[in-house]
Amino acid sequence: MARLIRQPDTIRQDFYTRIQSKIQREKEAHQQRVMREIPFLGDILSPCAGFMFDIDQITSSIKGDIGERHVLNAAVRRLPHSWLVAQDAIIESQPERFAQIDHVFIGPPGVFLIETKAWQGSYLVHGSEWRRRDRYRWVACSSPTRQSAYHTTMWLAWMQQYVSVSLFQKIAPHVHPVITLTHVDWIRATSTPVPIVVGAERLMNYLLSQTQEVLQESEIEEIARLIALYPRCKEQKSPVCPKCNRIMVLRVAKKGVFQGKRFYGCPNYPHCREVCDDSESFR
Repeated sequence: MARLIRQPDTIRQDFYTRIQSKIQREKEAHQQRVMREIPFLGDILSPCAGFMFDIDQITSSIKGDIGERHVLNAAVRRLPHSWLVAQDAIIESQPERFAQIDHVFIGPPGVFLIETKAWQGSYLVHGSEWRRRDRYRWVACSSPTRQSAYHTTMWLAWMQQYVSVSLFQKIAPHVHPVITLTHVDWIRATSTPVPIVVGAERLMNYLLSQTQEVLQESEIEEIARLIALYPRCKEQKSPVCPKCNRIMVLRVAKKGVFQGKRFYGCPNYPHCREVCDDSESFR
């Protein structure tokens, strides 16, 4: 039976407060957009737009909870004791840049970041583009593939702050995003960069089929400890870009002689290509 990772209530409450502030800002921006696009009726329709925004948020939250419970129940029943799972894991890679990942599975084959959707209906997926069937036509919808890619980037940026360079280089190639659809009626996917599985049981089959043993028990426990106790970004003094005068962002080289090494880059990339060595990484 898989073991559960729990983040302290104090940490989660802090994150939820900040997330709600972000949602409120998005709601206000949505209302302002309605007022700009409909000049004469905007003042009347703006409160209605805010109400509909709240309804959409609540509906999405309820559907998400249903799908996540299906996945968690299946994990507890089917995964061995060597696996650890965190539900609704919240991490912060940089100040005010955080992600809420539906499930994080950590086991001997690596780390699996699960984006769970309790969507219903029919879907066509090609690459990162998603479309859902709306009666007799296919309409574009939000892309769980892009969401998974964002979570992976955030996870790697967060994790590299707390583990050694050697351990990060070992783990990073084995951090895998996976999309799980728990209630979909029909789906056809082609050329997808992220695996898509239908149903919680098939997700368990997928995880159990990963037989390569990459992580040792001590490394699995260490990652779980970081999720539980250190989800916030590590306080550090980042250099300032000499051209743009903005705080630089910690990144990881993806190729070349410095592949896997950390460095600071300008947030205005690719317009600005200033970089600065991370001294801890290049020792």
